[in-house]
Amino acid sequence: MAALPLRAVEVDPGTVGVAEVRAALTDRLDGDGAPFALIPRISRHITADYARMVTDAVRPGEPVEDPDTAIVVATSGSTGAPRGVLITRANLTTAVQASWRHIDGLRECSWVLALPVTSIGGFGALVRSHLAGTPLHVLPSIGGAEAFDPEALAALDVPEPFAISLVPRQITDILASPTATAWLARATAVIVGAAAMPDELADRARESGLRLVTTYGMTETTGGCVYDGVPLPGVTIDIVDGLIEVQGAQVAAGYRGGGGPFSGEGALRRFRTADHGEWHDGRLRVTGRVDDVVTVNGVNVALGAIEATIRPELGVVDVAVVAVPDDRLGHRVVAFVVLTDPARLSAIAPLVGERLGGAARPDVVHVDALPLLPNGKIDRRALAERAGRGS
Repeated sequence: MAALPLRAVEVDPGTVGVAEVRAALTDRLDGDGAPFALIPRISRHITADYARMVTDAVRPGEPVEDPDTAIVVATSGSTGAPRGVLITRANLTTAVQASWRHIDGLRECSWVLALPVTSIGGFGALVRSHLAGTPLHVLPSIGGAEAFDPEALAALDVPEPFAISLVPRQITDILASPTATAWLARATAVIVGAAAMPDELADRARESGLRLVTTYGMTETTGGCVYDGVPLPGVTIDIVDGLIEVQGAQVAAGYRGGGGPFSGEGALRRFRTADHGEWHDGRLRVTGRVDDVVTVNGVNVALGAIEATIRPELGVVDVAVVAVPDDRLGHRVVAFVVLTDPARLSAIAPLVGERLGGAARPDVVHVDALPLLPNGKIDRRALAERAGRGS
């Protein structure tokens, strides 16, 4: 069978874009439509550079490497250039059916779409609705049509049972609204991914009545493959030389153009991640990334440990730590923080130095907000570029 060329679907912000994607998905899964890739249209939240990087990663018009490919999804590009990931029809059905087996009642749920459909998290909600034959309720602001508004979410008329996928930042915003929190507490499952969920935030969410499911996964594993530290049915997690490896039929077919840490076929398909992990009381704990450890003046420094030290202290609302090359030290560590009281800024670096050692002591920059990618992840590459400019 000849490989089909990849079709580009340009996705408008809001409900119009969702309809376009839904049509392409239906054609591919239920008919003889071509494999496709989602290219976000330039808008006030989507820059021309970002749209170009996504286009370069997915390579529309070129034949796909695997004939079962349903969609090519660009990775987030939060730390480097995005890569196009070939996700097959078998990947999609395997991932959805595994989640149904893991969460009671999920098969019967309608879905609320509150993430960009161009990301694996948002696209996954659409696929779940399609395969289950249940309604899809779309938050009009998605895809950068408007800023995320918890009150607008709570205004959606969504009958039970329903489920929703969110990112941690949205959970923070929702918990600040009693109305939105009460609305979300009705959900059968609140599936949270795309970034690590701070323990304090997860505890507050569950204490507020949310049926929270924290996930681990990535575009290369067709989204979440570990729920609340437990691998989904059909997924095997191994820790090899300290790194997490994922095996199962929901591991993607590979990258556009080949290459990458993929191996095996079918149920034995494997992907070696760049994440460090360990088992704790039978559950997977992600402890950091390969690129999370840098050398400062001959000392290994874990950027994630700095973030974890800063986050619960001194009225910090949000934090991201990056490292940039330094001719004298090897790397210079910079912490960008959002504070309720900027007067506390000067106390952050001494606190880190006291707890983690002098090499970990960062330069600290106060910002009104951290830059975000369309999928809600922190744009660490933009922060690193800013740090490299010395600001």
